[in-house]
Amino acid sequence: MPHRSHGHRGGSIEGRHSRVYDRLARWLMKPLYRRFAADIAASAPEGASVLDAGTGPGLLLGAIARARPDLRLSGIDLAEDMIDHARRNLADLEERPDLRAADVADLPFEGDRFDLVVSTFSAHHWDDPEAASSELARVLRAGGRLLVYDFRWAPFGALTRRPGLTGVGRTPFRTGLGPIMKVARFEARAD
Repeated sequence: MPHRSHGHRGGSIEGRHSRVYDRLARWLMKPLYRRFAADIAASAPEGASVLDAGTGPGLLLGAIARARPDLRLSGIDLAEDMIDHARRNLADLEERPDLRAADVADLPFEGDRFDLVVSTFSAHHWDDPEAASSELARVLRAGGRLLVYDFRWAPFGALTRRPGLTGVGRTPFRTGLGPIMKVARFEARAD
């Protein structure tokens, strides 16, 4: 998306690593994704179009779909392997999300398409968060919102350095995991 590598080709998690990540995420992270989904579900307008940037194995999209079946969901991830996992993990949904392998700095969507863009634990991987910011602002409708949940050291400030997004704020997000995992929730609005 571009991602910082962390030992994987181009920063994406592929092959055996993607299978391990998928299993661990389904086993360990489901409660956390349900918390994110509850926050997103409370924030999304009725019938909104929502993009999950860096969807990984699609667990967040599944939790959102179960909480708010009225939403039109899409997800992107740099790794085609992760998109394959997401398709399998979301196969039971009545309305399946639009899933695509894509770079957050070069989104395959027309402008003004989404009411809400969300990202969980992906922004800290982006090599060029300012380019990502421009793309996210482009695909958001005027007044649309960006919600980024990530580690406190993620590049939140870079997301509003370019025109198109105005920072609303960054607040701690309660993960339910206490001091083990401290997460910040960043919100911005499209101009």
